[in-house]
Amino acid sequence: MKPMMPRTDIVPVILGGDWSSYPLAREFFEAFGVHSYCVSPDAIDAIKKSRFIEMAHSADTSEASVLATVTAIARDHAGQTVVLMANTDDRVKVAEAIRAQLPANVECPLPPHDLTERVSDKIAFAELCAEYGLDTPATQVVHVGDGASEPSSVPFPLVAKPAVSSEYAHLYAQGFKKVYFIQTQDELDQLWGDLRAAGFTGDFLVQELIPGDDTYMDSITMYVDSAGDVTLCASAQVVLEDHAPTLFGNPVAMVTTPMPELWEKTAQMLQGIGWRGFANIDLKRDPRTGKQMFMDFNPRIGANSYYLAAGGANPMYALVRDVVDHAHEPRKTVENSVLYTRIPVRLGRRYLTDEGLKKRFEAAVSAGKVYRPLRCPQDSVGARLAGMLMELNFYRKF
Repeated sequence: MKPMMPRTDIVPVILGGDWSSYPLAREFFEAFGVHSYCVSPDAIDAIKKSRFIEMAHSADTSEASVLATVTAIARDHAGQTVVLMANTDDRVKVAEAIRAQLPANVECPLPPHDLTERVSDKIAFAELCAEYGLDTPATQVVHVGDGASEPSSVPFPLVAKPAVSSEYAHLYAQGFKKVYFIQTQDELDQLWGDLRAAGFTGDFLVQELIPGDDTYMDSITMYVDSAGDVTLCASAQVVLEDHAPTLFGNPVAMVTTPMPELWEKTAQMLQGIGWRGFANIDLKRDPRTGKQMFMDFNPRIGANSYYLAAGGANPMYALVRDVVDHAHEPRKTVENSVLYTRIPVRLGRRYLTDEGLKKRFEAAVSAGKVYRPLRCPQDSVGARLAGMLMELNFYRKF
């Protein structure tokens, strides 16, 4: 995708230097021909060697350090609009904390804080889905801090996961997992004991295990503009997910797939609660009933943001037209089928069992519609090589 003629009035600034930051900069480059800053103490090689990304080294990831770095960039570009992006829980928190102290030429597009808190809580999200007639798995809430070990009301095997991920993330360093697959009550009781011993007192969800492999997972991403209208809809069927303990559930390959009925249901919920900005929702199709189960609400565009641009709907275009240009764009939907992949094509093919998806996967490959988020054709050889090496590393992971 070739970038358009450069815009000279916007300066994208992205918090972070990991693999999820590079695609955001690529989207800005392809949409507007602009270079981005990545604010981080360090970064992956694809960012360091990129032609369209400049490193803005911060001493650390603290609020004070990030504020100082972003402020310096904004002052150096006083006649332009700085668009500040954050795409992980911890970076969003930093952006929220410093937002009021940023120079006037900085736009920091974040969803309303109270709604973010609500949808990030999986218990509240399940209640929200029920309110709008959206299906969710059978769920029991366990208050870990109460000390009780009541029997599960959900049949085994089941899934156990924290109700609020941000309250639990610090335990990853101690070996705790993002999601647990539990076979017996004894295993569940052991988990509660381990969590209490680690000092965790929050809520956990014990949830019905929906059968089916990764290909039963779907992803929906939307953008709601400042007027409350949904101006961007995209969705994809997952080919394969990451299975590392702290990254479990993150797609590494997807085929874009239009889902108009689900788009409308999701749009009704987002507009009903007054949402603004990006929303990314994970669903799983129950092979026993065919129902689409709403699993998680991510109050941001998501790490795999480039699947939208690959499908022909650049999300940074929708964002800038709204928050910078104050223009009302007509709704853009991803209708075509392309393969978005962070892994080698041969590796994705190895795990495909769904025949329908396999046909669409191979059709995309045959048509040359394969998009790799970390390998931009317009970037330097060094950046593209770094992206390729990150892809090849998945052979070792899997």
